[in-house]
Amino acid sequence: MKKMLCLLCTALAALNTGCSSPGSAPDLCREPPAADFTQMFGALDALPEAWDDGTRDLRSTDLRSADLSGELDALLLSDFDSQTLWPDTLPDGFDPAAVMEQGKNPGLGVRALHEKGITGKGVGIAIIDQTLLTGHQEYADRLRCYREYGPVSSRAGAQMHGAAVASIAAGKTVGVAPDALLYFFACDGSSEDGEPDLTLRAQTVDEIIALNSTLPAGEKIRVISMSRGWMPDTRGAAEMQAAVKRAQEAGIAFVYVADNDPLLPFMGSGRLPLADPEAPSSVRPGMFWEPYLFEEDAQDYSGQLLIPMDRRATASPTGEQDYVFYNNGGMSWAVPYVAGLYALACQAQPGITFELFVQALQETSRPATLERDGKTYSFGKTIDPAAMIERVSVS
Repeated sequence: MKKMLCLLCTALAALNTGCSSPGSAPDLCREPPAADFTQMFGALDALPEAWDDGTRDLRSTDLRSADLSGELDALLLSDFDSQTLWPDTLPDGFDPAAVMEQGKNPGLGVRALHEKGITGKGVGIAIIDQTLLTGHQEYADRLRCYREYGPVSSRAGAQMHGAAVASIAAGKTVGVAPDALLYFFACDGSSEDGEPDLTLRAQTVDEIIALNSTLPAGEKIRVISMSRGWMPDTRGAAEMQAAVKRAQEAGIAFVYVADNDPLLPFMGSGRLPLADPEAPSSVRPGMFWEPYLFEEDAQDYSGQLLIPMDRRATASPTGEQDYVFYNNGGMSWAVPYVAGLYALACQAQPGITFELFVQALQETSRPATLERDGKTYSFGKTIDPAAMIERVSVS
């Protein structure tokens, strides 16, 4: 505990000096080295066993001796990265480079908004997550601040989660808001006994609020993204809820994994392998929750706003120019996407509130349905980022 408090005080003292301005060197407390995943599987002469969802983890795996000629379906449901070594011959229909490039696309017309100058420029996004590969080409030029809190500081290397969420929110090619400024806070959400504990993260929220009060116009943090949720009995939940309220009162939106928050009616969506991420017709239920849609007592999914989540490519922690393709994303990938969308809305309409942003998304979304066994299932509403921007721009 003494070590945790010491590290926290050191981080807070550094934070109070303020973060760097655009054009100057980023204010980094540390630069975690790149991760090395090559020992996860090493060299294999066949594909590893699939997880329950059908995904196979091929990240940083040497498959040069494997015969994959009959493995098209398995490969299309696999995770892999820039360090994966492939055999000379792959099945027709699987091009790792093409799959990776398609996965980088945030989809649903977001890149068309970028071409029109709606990029999140002048808007700050704060992320609370795991350790970050600070020098990755996706976001390094706009990383204004990197701080570590608590025992996370003792972990030497960059972790996969941090690079992913940072690039989804604000990556140059992967991100929803490629010109947004990034303020990143690495902080554990567990106590020393391994149990979930949000106390330190709640304190981090308060420090973000304090930092924001010192930032000039054009660099202000408008949204905090934290890819985590909590239950009422989670340790530190009351402190976190109070900190979230203080952030909102200070004009900073807070996006997290929420079950019953009317301000966060979001659910992650999926798409079939190789389906066009730009096409609304490609939107599917997310992999982790699709099976529940067909249960007799299934909840009503029709009102939720669908956020791209599965089959995304993100920055990889293995190198500053490396990328990784994730077959099954999870809500962790939907949260920073929403934060990036809000940054676009803040650029288009600086006076917007998060409530009006969500309202605009709801009013411009389209019902999403699918057919199965002769029955139509409504599974939410597909967002239309361009229509949302048009709506908030005239409000």
